[in-house]
Amino acid sequence: MLLVLAGAFTACLLAEVGIRSLDAVRGRGFFSQDRRNIKKAAPVIPFRMFGFMPYQERNGTRYIASRHGELYPLHKPAGTFRIVCFGGSTTENESSFKAHGTHYPLVLQSLLRARLHNETIEVINVGNSAYATPQALIFLELDVLSWDPEVVILSENFNDLLAAYWPNFTYDYSHKYAHPFYTNSGAGPQRCLEEVSDRLFQRSQLYWVAKERLLRVLRRRFPLHRRSYGDTPDPVAAGVFRRNLRSFVTLARSNGIQVVLGTQPLQPSEESFLRHVEYKPYNDVVVYPLHEEFVKHHQYYNEVIRQVGAAEGVPVADSASALGSNPKYFIDFLHYSEEGVEALARYYADFLIEQKIIR
Repeated sequence: MLLVLAGAFTACLLAEVGIRSLDAVRGRGFFSQDRRNIKKAAPVIPFRMFGFMPYQERNGTRYIASRHGELYPLHKPAGTFRIVCFGGSTTENESSFKAHGTHYPLVLQSLLRARLHNETIEVINVGNSAYATPQALIFLELDVLSWDPEVVILSENFNDLLAAYWPNFTYDYSHKYAHPFYTNSGAGPQRCLEEVSDRLFQRSQLYWVAKERLLRVLRRRFPLHRRSYGDTPDPVAAGVFRRNLRSFVTLARSNGIQVVLGTQPLQPSEESFLRHVEYKPYNDVVVYPLHEEFVKHHQYYNEVIRQVGAAEGVPVADSASALGSNPKYFIDFLHYSEEGVEALARYYADFLIEQKIIR
């Protein structure tokens, strides 16, 4: 028994060293804590409900903290050109960050600094999984305006479109975000035990890797409910999406901030759609359209983005057209592979320079 325990301990220790060594090779550092997800048990965030805390304090100085922890001065230094990127999980790029330590705003920052020979360019990622235009509006008004950015980029589509498929539509999307999936009110004993183990083993990278693999194996499929909606989405929901985009533009512009709206690329195969959506616990509530209709609805919302840009006189970065539906750019129907993250960042860099939004 002692030999077995000693062997298990040695194997775990070697695995821990191996994972940390790989992190060091990838540039994260041997003592990286990037995988630690204990922060996800954070309390409700006022006004935004859930998400991340955009501030950190280091050595008595308070900083802006991007979605993945990059720090920026709270009070913008003279000569700095600051860009803030809003969106949901396709802006957050969580899977790419976990696997490769990168996300599109960070790549965009590197590209702009290199091409313009200017190390004072900042690109701050405030994207968060499941955020839609209401969260973007609140984040802009209550936080980002005080950061004094020159440019804000907003790319939203699917999270707003999804609200159209929940019953009893409300203008503030509360019919969607009151679900236990978002409020975490469904937590029970299993979640409590998980939090205990998270805290107990939080310094072990092996623990987080093993937990992630185990959750992939154990995650449940939730059957989808579908019906025909027709080729266009609900006009009331689409109208609210248009209203929120216009409000975002108006709020930013009234504070002297340049807005760039971004369309959202899509991999239209049904298999890639199911790869992500069929594991969502809220499938007991949502009634999805037929898949061909969903693709058309997504295109419709992208067209709303283009129309708002034209009507308001703000540039639209049409990444949906630029990236297309190339499978190598996606890990499912919506989220980007490492190549997709790089391609998206290159497209935004080209767009910002060609449109003379940044010189």
